Amino acid sequence: MMKDYNDKPYTPPSRPLFFAHLAFYLIVMAILWTHYYTSNVKLHGGAYPWEAWFTGSWFIFLMGHFCNTFFDSNLQNSDKQYLKYLDERVN
Repeated sequence: MMKDYNDKPYTPPSRPLFFAHLAFYLIVMAILWTHYYTSNVKLHGGAYPWEAWFTGSWFIFLMGHFCNTFFDSNLQNSDKQYLKYLDERVN
């Protein structure tokens, strides 16, 4: 039995969702770094900036979300066409 892969039209990733993710990232990073700079770092001999690990790793995921949102390469529904090709090849 052939499946209909064109049931649902292609929907690109949501841009407002990306901007919500970006805003949340900026707010959380502002809170973390404000805490770091206001926690008397000089009294403790220059504490290790553990916030840098959160900033860097979350930034990598944010860039992945950015690329998926703004540089999406599936505009021609290539996934659905490939699944249809595989389904026709098997049957």
